[in-house]
Parts: sequence; C-alpha cells; structure tokens
Amino acid sequence: MQKSFVVDMRVARKVWRSLVGGDQVEKVLIFSSREICYSSGNFFAHQLAAAFEELGFLAEVCELAPDDDLDAALAPLLSGTYRLAVDFNSMLPRMELEDGSRYLDRLRAPFFDYILDHPLFHYTGLTSGVRNLHALVLDEAQEAYVREYYPGVADVHTLPLGATRALYDGERDAECRILFPGTYDDPESVYAVVEASDEPLRRRMKRLIERRVFEPLVPMEQAFREELAAEGTELEREQFALVMNGMYAVDAYVRDYFRKKVLDALLTENIPVTVMGTGWEKYHEKMGQNLRRERSVPFGLSFERIAKAQILLNVSPIFNRGMHDRIVAGMANGAVVLTDGNPYLEKHFANGREMCFYSLTDDRELTGQAELLLADRDLREQIAERAYREFAAHHTWRCRAEQILAWADECAGHGK
Repeated sequence: MQKSFVVDMRVARKVWRSLVGGDQVEKVLIFSSREICYSSGNFFAHQLAAAFEELGFLAEVCELAPDDDLDAALAPLLSGTYRLAVDFNSMLPRMELEDGSRYLDRLRAPFFDYILDHPLFHYTGLTSGVRNLHALVLDEAQEAYVREYYPGVADVHTLPLGATRALYDGERDAECRILFPGTYDDPESVYAVVEASDEPLRRRMKRLIERRVFEPLVPMEQAFREELAAEGTELEREQFALVMNGMYAVDAYVRDYFRKKVLDALLTENIPVTVMGTGWEKYHEKMGQNLRRERSVPFGLSFERIAKAQILLNVSPIFNRGMHDRIVAGMANGAVVLTDGNPYLEKHFANGREMCFYSLTDDRELTGQAELLLADRDLREQIAERAYREFAAHHTWRCRAEQILAWADECAGHGK
C-alpha cells in the first residue's frame, strides 16, 4: 500500500511540473546517493522532495545506483542553479571531477548532508574540504561534536527526521503487543571486532563500552575525552576525530547490547513483543512464547505496520541527546511510543503526555511502563492523540523542509 503511495506521489509531482513549467519556479535538488537499510534513504529523499513541492519549489530527485555512470548522472546538474541541495549519508562530498575539483564545490547550491548515524562514521566526507558542506544530525551532542572536531564544515544543525502517515485506516492489532521495528546483531559478534583490534585501540574500546553500558546517557566523544584524560594522553582535534572513526564498533555494540537487554527484560516478565527487521534470527531468548518475529519490509511499508500497532518500542542509546525517526513514526501513526528517555526528549516532550520514557539502566521502570500501557486503553488513546497533534504541528516532512530552507537562506545571507 505504501509503495503505491510513493509511486502516485511521483506521478503527481510530474503532473505538477508539467503544469507550472520548469523555468517559472525555483528548484531544489534532492539526492539519493547510496543505499541505506530498508531503502530508507531513497524514501526520505522523495518525502522531502514532495514537501518542498508543497512549498512551491520544483524538486529534482537524483537517484544513484552502484552500477550507474556517475559522471553521466551528475555532470548535467552542474549547469543548474538550486536554492539548496540535500542528501542522506551522502557519498558526494568525496567525489572528484576529472580535473581534480570537488563535485560539490562546482554545484551551485548550499549542500546539506543529512547524517543518520553518529558523525564518527562519516569522517571521510566531513574532512573532504568541500567549501559549502552543511551537516544535519539527529542529536545535539553530535552537533557539538561536528562543530568542535570538523571545523571545515560550514555549519551543522540538529534536525530529527520527519515521518509519514500510513494509508491504512483499519483497526489496530486485536492483541495488544509491543512492536519494535529495527535491525539486530548479536552483541558478542560485534565485540569480536573489538577483540581483534590492535592496542591501544582495543583497550580504549573496551573501556568505552564499559562506561557507556554503565552510563548510557554519556555521549561517546565525552567518554573518550575522559578516557584520554585518565591516560594522560592528548590528541589534536583531527587525530581525535580519526581515532573516533576507528572505534565504530563501540557504537554498534552499545546499540545491540541495549536492544538485547530491553527485550530480555520484557520477555522475562511475560510481556508480549513483536520484532520486525533483519537479524532477529540471531536473538536467542528463553521466553519464546512471548516473542514474534516478522520479516523486514521496505521502509515505506513500515508505516503501514506501525499504524496497526498499539505500542511502539524505541531503543536508541546511540542518540542520547536526540530523537530517532521511530519516535516520530509512532507519533504520526497513532502508536504510543515507549522510549528510552534522554535530555533532548525530556526538553521537548512530557513523560506520559506525548510518549512514555523508561531508563536503560532500570528494568523495573521499563517493564512497569510497558505493563501500564498494555493494561490501560484509555491512557494509550490519550497519549496517541496528543502525540499526533504534536507531530502534525512540528514534525512533518514539510516542517523539516521549511527549517532546511530557513538555514539555507541564513547561510546565503551571511555569505557562507
């Protein structure tokens, strides 16, 4: 159902272009330069393009596949002028033309790279030297990290992703279960990468894992700075960012450690959970009768499943000063969000009002919140209604397009 919606939306945009003509309106350029899990990057690109067209722009979407002739696909865009350009986890900052110049330096538009995981994974792009590179991140601590350790980036802002309302308008699941849509990997398999690393990287990663498991609200870069101070070691800014890039396994381990920990706690208390995504065959639990596994679906179809759920679980310790798109998806589609709390969420939402918070270090709080939501239908309906109103006012893709446009105009006004 969601796939047909996306296709219809593209057709509608083509019709609109034919009516207004390409020369009468300003253009924005949206890239989908790499494949992201569940085809989410491509989906985000078209949702954002549609939002810009709601605002009166002509949105061009450039989709790149691994076997494309990149020069043939990208070179024609250099002759255009665009109000702004956006990509998701972009590969474009690293791309050079035949004369050795950076592709984005020749593109006539401020370029926004929407980074969907910790910026440590994007060291190469963020140090590319592209003059007009702006980063959008999902976490305020990660925004501060980019400002501090990547001075070549023109600017950086925290901006959660938007979400899409499903077309589904039927009944919710008859059985009240907790749905977790996400990927899983066995934490011990990830830890094997740590064990295989050379010293001092191995020792540092182990200590960072211990710290972040004990204090999940401590940002990784803060934990690393404090580890270096304890060692009596100082690193230059560029070297710090490079070493962080080499410790990607820490972030991956912490993510899956807490996904397993949360699921273990819920199932131990006989709380029914459904997981949807890749990798869950690697999860081995003792309370199998309370767990259901569903196959992964393309990202656009996930909203249809969320719209049938009563409660949506979020576990996102790697964004401990921000908001994962699972939260916005639940708000948009009437599923009550049960999420690990953090300072960013607590600043923008109230516990028990638009969503419910739990602590990653207190299993009793987690299971208590889950049992309360499972038992109280009226409470679920009240929270879902307030959450939807908040989504419609502040978290649609149109809201995101308006904010990116404002930042683009601001940087243009200051000559960045």
